[in-house]
Amino acid sequence: MKYNRNEYFRYTFGEPCDATFRLIKQPVGNAGVELSKKGACKIIDISPNGLKMFSELFISIDQLHHVELNFTLDTNPISMVGEFVWSHRKAFGHEYGVKLVGDSESEKMIIGELKNRSRKEMELKK
Repeated sequence: MKYNRNEYFRYTFGEPCDATFRLIKQPVGNAGVELSKKGACKIIDISPNGLKMFSELFISIDQLHHVELNFTLDTNPISMVGEFVWSHRKAFGHEYGVKLVGDSESEKMIIGELKNRSRKEMELKK
């Protein structure tokens, strides 16, 4: 799968945004979706359709393809499911590209939260 970074915008955080994630294991039969324990991560940049995250933990994205992410961009908590599309080893951990699986409502919520966050950051700089 090829990752498309040519989206209409991508917001890069000055200070990475704290988040948590849980890996989604493939459902077995009718048992439903099985989730791992929560792990900590930082969101480096985000768009309505994807994000780049950093974690000290190694994730074998060849075996575990899906992730549930929980984060707050401004005031509203956001929980979304995504698919890993790439990974890069870094000095103190790993960066992962995640394609978010959402609808137009979740995209609008991300855009709205980023606008509010950006306005507040601009006001603080004045």
